[in-house]
Amino acid sequence: MPEDQYEIIKDALLDHVRDVFEEIEEDLARYHEEKYAMLEDALNSASDASELQVAFAQWYNDHADDLELEYELEELWQNALANADVDF
Repeated sequence: MPEDQYEIIKDALLDHVRDVFEEIEEDLARYHEEKYAMLEDALNSASDASELQVAFAQWYNDHADDLELEYELEELWQNALANADVDF
Protein backbone atom coordinates (compact mmCIF):
# COMPACT_ATOMS: atom_id res chain seq x y z
CA MET A 1 0.00 0.00 0.00
CA PRO A 2 1.45 3.36 -0.93
CA GLU A 3 2.39 5.58 1.99
CA ASP A 4 -0.12 8.29 1.06
CA GLN A 5 -3.03 5.78 1.10
CA TYR A 6 -1.88 4.48 4.46
CA GLU A 7 -1.98 7.97 5.97
CA ILE A 8 -5.37 8.78 4.38
CA ILE A 9 -6.93 5.56 5.64
CA LYS A 10 -5.38 5.90 9.10
CA ASP A 11 -6.60 9.49 9.41
CA ALA A 12 -10.07 8.54 8.16
CA LEU A 13 -10.32 5.74 10.74
CA LEU A 14 -9.13 7.96 13.57
CA ASP A 15 -11.52 10.76 12.56
CA HIS A 16 -14.46 8.37 12.30
CA VAL A 17 -13.82 6.72 15.66
CA ARG A 18 -13.42 10.17 17.27
CA ASP A 19 -16.81 11.16 15.80
CA VAL A 20 -18.38 7.96 17.15
CA PHE A 21 -16.91 8.62 20.61
CA GLU A 22 -18.17 12.22 20.57
CA GLU A 23 -21.64 11.02 19.62
CA ILE A 24 -21.58 8.52 22.50
CA GLU A 25 -20.48 11.28 24.90
CA GLU A 26 -23.29 13.57 23.71
CA ASP A 27 -25.87 10.81 24.16
CA LEU A 28 -24.51 10.01 27.61
CA ALA A 29 -24.53 13.66 28.63
CA ARG A 30 -28.15 14.00 27.46
CA TYR A 31 -29.08 10.84 29.40
CA HIS A 32 -27.43 12.18 32.56
CA GLU A 33 -29.20 15.52 32.15
CA GLU A 34 -32.53 13.68 32.00
CA LYS A 35 -31.73 11.76 35.20
CA TYR A 36 -30.59 14.98 36.87
CA ALA A 37 -33.84 16.71 35.87
CA MET A 38 -35.74 13.82 37.44
CA LEU A 39 -33.77 14.32 40.64
CA GLU A 40 -34.52 18.04 40.61
CA ASP A 41 -38.22 17.32 40.21
CA ALA A 42 -38.17 14.79 43.03
CA LEU A 43 -36.36 17.17 45.38
CA ASN A 44 -38.57 20.12 44.48
CA SER A 45 -41.59 18.19 45.73
CA ALA A 46 -40.06 17.86 49.21
CA SER A 47 -40.96 20.37 51.91
CA ASP A 48 -38.29 19.65 54.53
CA ALA A 49 -34.95 17.89 55.01
CA SER A 50 -36.53 14.56 55.92
CA GLU A 51 -38.60 14.60 52.75
CA LEU A 52 -35.48 15.53 50.78
CA GLN A 53 -33.80 12.41 52.12
CA VAL A 54 -36.80 10.26 51.19
CA ALA A 55 -37.06 11.82 47.72
CA PHE A 56 -33.35 11.35 47.12
CA ALA A 57 -33.46 7.74 48.29
CA GLN A 58 -36.38 7.02 45.98
CA TRP A 59 -34.62 8.64 43.03
CA TYR A 60 -31.42 6.74 43.85
CA ASN A 61 -33.24 3.43 44.10
CA ASP A 62 -35.00 4.06 40.80
CA HIS A 63 -31.92 5.15 38.83
CA ALA A 64 -28.65 4.06 40.44
CA ASP A 65 -28.43 0.81 38.49
CA ASP A 66 -29.10 2.56 35.17
CA LEU A 67 -26.51 5.20 35.94
CA GLU A 68 -23.98 2.66 37.20
CA LEU A 69 -23.10 4.95 40.08
CA GLU A 70 -19.98 3.98 41.94
CA TYR A 71 -21.33 5.43 45.17
CA GLU A 72 -23.82 4.00 47.62
CA LEU A 73 -26.86 6.00 48.65
CA GLU A 74 -25.56 6.82 52.12
CA GLU A 75 -22.18 7.88 50.77
CA LEU A 76 -23.75 10.34 48.32
CA TRP A 77 -26.06 11.71 51.01
CA GLN A 78 -23.24 12.15 53.56
CA ASN A 79 -20.90 13.74 51.01
CA ALA A 80 -23.60 16.23 50.01
CA LEU A 81 -24.20 17.13 53.65
CA ALA A 82 -20.46 17.53 54.20
CA ASN A 83 -20.23 19.84 51.17
CA ALA A 84 -23.10 21.90 52.57
CA ASP A 85 -21.50 21.90 56.02
CA VAL A 86 -24.73 20.88 57.77
CA ASP A 87 -25.67 18.12 60.16
CA PHE A 88 -28.74 15.98 59.66
